[in-house]
Amino acid sequence: MQQLNQTETTASTYAIKLDIFEGPLDLLLHLIQQNEMDITEVSISAITDQYLEYINLMEMLDLDLASEFVVMAATLLQLKSQSILPTVHPKASENQQFKDRQELVKHLLEYKQFKEAGQILDQYADQKCLTYSRPEAVSGQREYEISATLFDLMSAFESVTVRSNNQDYEDDYYEEIQEDPITVEMQMEFVQRMLIDNDTLRFTELFSEFSSKTEKIATFLAILELVRLKEITTVQSEHLAEIYLQRQVA
Repeated sequence: MQQLNQTETTASTYAIKLDIFEGPLDLLLHLIQQNEMDITEVSISAITDQYLEYINLMEMLDLDLASEFVVMAATLLQLKSQSILPTVHPKASENQQFKDRQELVKHLLEYKQFKEAGQILDQYADQKCLTYSRPEAVSGQREYEISATLFDLMSAFESVTVRSNNQDYEDDYYEEIQEDPITVEMQMEFVQRMLIDNDTLRFTELFSEFSSKTEKIATFLAILELVRLKEITTVQSEHLAEIYLQRQVA
């Protein structure tokens, strides 16, 4: 995952609380599905490194991390050390959530079952609110079935920043001559204006290839804040599919 410099977030001191989003087990499941891993065969070493990359990205974006994410990070590091040195069995620390890999896998499987069951119940209970149609202009009709998670959004944002690697020089120059700072509030208004004329927007449409890194970060934080305020929803046809934004239905 591409690293973002801490200085790139200085234009926005807007801390987004993650209360409405998912917890550390959701992040682990997201990483496992993203890498098409079998939960029972998951590589602790690989999943730990990727988990820490996401934690680092969330910290750089000034997201308000819950303590559970830090506890899980410590647990994964402990389990990783056990996998690297299998003959050494250090005593589990007080902050370690799971004593070994088998216990982590067991909890992940149970959590996955409960989460999937909950999603099915939500669809039955509120089918109309969870089904959206893509406008004709986007390419016919298509129904959305699931909400995009925080980690789906972060993966999409990371892809946007990776594609802009070749624009680094232009971005730096743009930021040097920029007179007015880009703020999260400004980008929230921008997203809302875009949704006035468009019932549905692709996530990537909000990130121009000529946008500065600061603007991209502010736009991403604006999307999270609008989701938190329940002014927009983020949806996709299936997990890891393209993400769309839509105004929240009252």
